[in-house]
Amino acid sequence: MTMAAPSPPLALFHTADSNRALFAGLLDRLAPGTAAVHAVGADLLARAAAAGALTDDLRRDAARRMAEVARDAGARVLLCTCSTLGPAAEEAGFLRVDRPMAERALDLADAGGGRVAVAACLASTLAPTLDLLAAVARERDSTAVLTTHLLADAWAHFEAGDLPAYWNAVATGVRGIAAGADAVVLAQASMAGAADLCRDLAAPVLASPELGLAAALAALDTPS
Repeated sequence: MTMAAPSPPLALFHTADSNRALFAGLLDRLAPGTAAVHAVGADLLARAAAAGALTDDLRRDAARRMAEVARDAGARVLLCTCSTLGPAAEEAGFLRVDRPMAERALDLADAGGGRVAVAACLASTLAPTLDLLAAVARERDSTAVLTTHLLADAWAHFEAGDLPAYWNAVATGVRGIAAGADAVVLAQASMAGAADLCRDLAAPVLASPELGLAAALAALDTPS
């Protein structure tokens, strides 16, 4: 009997160990038994935070690292779970975790008053997220108005490894910006825990991990 070749794994590229744990748990819930390879490049996010932006050198280095991970794992699909590195992922032919969230946010804005509030805790994440939302808006001729909000004080809790305090700080910030918005976008995957603390708000608070992982799993099931 000829044994079927094993399915290629899903590769996930993170910039924080906490995101590795988050996505491993999500994968167990959404698609238990799926083969996956996780890689963490925390140094890349540290460089972006220090520069305050995704520099050209960093973009190239990130794309190269992702390509190496996919190649070494034999993975056809790689999901970058870091929004800051999202442009590098797409330029290298991989998936970025926040695109499905951006599409959902604009769906909500176009069906409502046309307003999306974007919250981030790192300044380096704002430009990639805004660029993505603007690109999706152009694709669908959306006139949604985008506003940005930097919740910088929350990041110290993340760096200290205190995720509950981090999510509480993010949730507090979101409560201050949600009024009048049709959707609030949490720009970083690490902020996802705050969405559960904001379910009482009128505006949906969107996080990228589950939406992005579902898209990656759909791509994994699509024949190449």
